Amino acid sequence: MKPLLRLFGVLTCIFALLLLGFHISCEKASDRRRQRSNVTVNRINHSLCALLSDGQTEPEQCIAANWDAWRSEYGNEMPESVTFLPANQFSEPFLTETAIDTVICSVRSSSGELLGFAAYEYPDPLPGRIRLTGTLLILICWLLTSAAALLMHIRVLMPFRQLTDYPVRIAKIDTAAKLPESRNRMFGKFIWGMNMLSDVLNNSRKNVARLESERQSLLASLAHGVKTPAANIRLYAEAIGTGLYDGTEGPSVTEIAERIEQNVDKIEKLTAEMIAAASASVSSYQPEIARFYLKELAELTLQEYNERMKLSHIPFSVSCPQNPMIESDKYGLFRIISQFIENAVKYGDGTGISVLMQREDDILSIAVRNKGALLPESELPFVCRCYWRGSNAKGYDGSGIGLYISQKMASALGGRLTARRLPESGEMEFAVCLE
Repeated sequence: MKPLLRLFGVLTCIFALLLLGFHISCEKASDRRRQRSNVTVNRINHSLCALLSDGQTEPEQCIAANWDAWRSEYGNEMPESVTFLPANQFSEPFLTETAIDTVICSVRSSSGELLGFAAYEYPDPLPGRIRLTGTLLILICWLLTSAAALLMHIRVLMPFRQLTDYPVRIAKIDTAAKLPESRNRMFGKFIWGMNMLSDVLNNSRKNVARLESERQSLLASLAHGVKTPAANIRLYAEAIGTGLYDGTEGPSVTEIAERIEQNVDKIEKLTAEMIAAASASVSSYQPEIARFYLKELAELTLQEYNERMKLSHIPFSVSCPQNPMIESDKYGLFRIISQFIENAVKYGDGTGISVLMQREDDILSIAVRNKGALLPESELPFVCRCYWRGSNAKGYDGSGIGLYISQKMASALGGRLTARRLPESGEMEFAVCLE
């Protein structure tokens, strides 16, 4: 509540200063107009005194006769009306109440005799209306701004403060409660996404725990399975080395070799089982099929990689000439594209990476091209094998399972991966094709 009160206090001070400045400006403008009017009144009154002293004894006729000349001379500074009040009409002391825009001056003859009084009126209510209108506008703006600040506090700041600690909770607490669903237009989708993230993290934790348990069981089983044939091989090797089996008694060298080979077969079988188990764990992918436009995938790719490529000074482009409706797993496809782009960054020469997404003859093709060292034609059939790395991978970190996982994901989506050389342009192309 304190931040809201502070905000109201700041807004009130700002608009109070604005209102004060507006009134000061209006007052200064009125003072300037009043000063100009006083100068004009003094001149006209001096001229009127001179004319009445010359014998023109009818003040009203004198004023009417010289009115046009005065208006021509003084223009906008001319009073709206001039009223003459003869002095002989007042037997009592002269007292009057005038408006702020009326000036009363005494009219005397050249000998100093008081002839009467002249009332110069400047009825100009416009500054008053301007001041009132400006004040009302400032107050309305203050009310609207305060209402907008209150609405923002209720609809945005308060819900946001309730959500600030939730990412930390779901990251550190396995059993963190989900956020209550909301129809708030600003945070409804965010809350839904955070709850989905919570589910994904919980599933990931369960999978990690399950895989860790399986890994421990697998390691224990492998250790037990490998221990016996490895011990046998060591014993046979030591016996052969010491000449225990010299052929006169006991098994022959040929039989010993066969027994060693049998133990090696057991170790190779266990190793194959370990590789198969590891391959099954890394390729467990469940697609989430939904409809989306192809340009949504293109925008996602550009959004995730454009800034990174700029920082790395690698020319990068994503082209999507058509925009068909696709029924597939958008984020699964993005993972495949991401693997292609990561390989292009790692093994390319940094002179350019391009992504082309298009549909031709009911086949969706997403291709990533990069310039750099080209794989030999003889190696292309093996690029999607598990733990296989090409001849251009020397000196680069990697495990050789990225394209293997991508191939499994493409198969789950009903597609396939392709790789080809483009010698004419000096590029490698990796593509995923979906029917």
